Amino acid sequence: MHPPRRLATWPALILLGGWLAAAAAGQPPAAAPAARVAAVPPAQPPTLTPPQQAALDQLLAAWEARNNAVRTWSCTFHKWEYNAWSPADAGGERLAFAESTGELKYAAPDKGLFRIRESKQWNPDTRRYEIRSGEAGEHWVCNGESIFEFRHTDRQLRETKLPPEMRGKAISDGPLPFVFGAKADTLKKRYWMRIITPPDVRDQVWLESLPRYQADAANFSKVELILQARDLMPFAIQIFKPGGQDRDVYQFDPQTSLIDKGLDMIRDFAKPTTPFGYKFILEDVSAQAAPPATAAGR
Repeated sequence: MHPPRRLATWPALILLGGWLAAAAAGQPPAAAPAARVAAVPPAQPPTLTPPQQAALDQLLAAWEARNNAVRTWSCTFHKWEYNAWSPADAGGERLAFAESTGELKYAAPDKGLFRIRESKQWNPDTRRYEIRSGEAGEHWVCNGESIFEFRHTDRQLRETKLPPEMRGKAISDGPLPFVFGAKADTLKKRYWMRIITPPDVRDQVWLESLPRYQADAANFSKVELILQARDLMPFAIQIFKPGGQDRDVYQFDPQTSLIDKGLDMIRDFAKPTTPFGYKFILEDVSAQAAPPATAAGR
């Protein structure tokens, strides 16, 4: 399966996964924009005319209102990864280096699940795609207080307890608040944004975002997002890695209901069971950040 041509010709979770993975690595949450060190700005940040700025402001306000109404959401997705090792078809068009399908679940304000179910990856030696086990794909769960990450290569299930300042907002305040919890003021402060919907597109809204600050530029050089015009829910997102060459493309199931009545809050966001042969490891970020206790304190 190849992405729709419109996606494939665009100039990347975790979506949410990237933010939670950073937290799992013990990194602090993103600082407020005013406290960040500004990144080297793009050569030509977009200059908007007054009508273009007004249209963007109106869209972001409507998008924020829509996000505030989303309490739970669940969908399947398809992902394509492009890099320097990506093969090309007979016409010279670059194909994905890896393709995968998975599921994404969310419950406001900070519960999430991301799981790769099936994937295949290009093997340059055999010149063909090879199926990878679904158990080897990225898989994490956040219940708002801890992040549970399956590290299949190391055969580990790692729990990272979130410090209090990251609870309740870890997803919406992360490096990529484009899927859920987007706030108009926050987006305009953190990114140069503009509407780039092609003239012949009527049922979608396309947005381009460039990072203003180094903290975001370290994660991506550009993000392009497609929203469904009818409900402003995400349809697809393309994430350009730093350097602008490698990119990940996600397409979400457009048929997914806004409110997933089948979502099981206990089952989907509970602490996962450690698989047989895996080792459970607990990391407490808040404990690591706390000052050493004195004898009296103990």
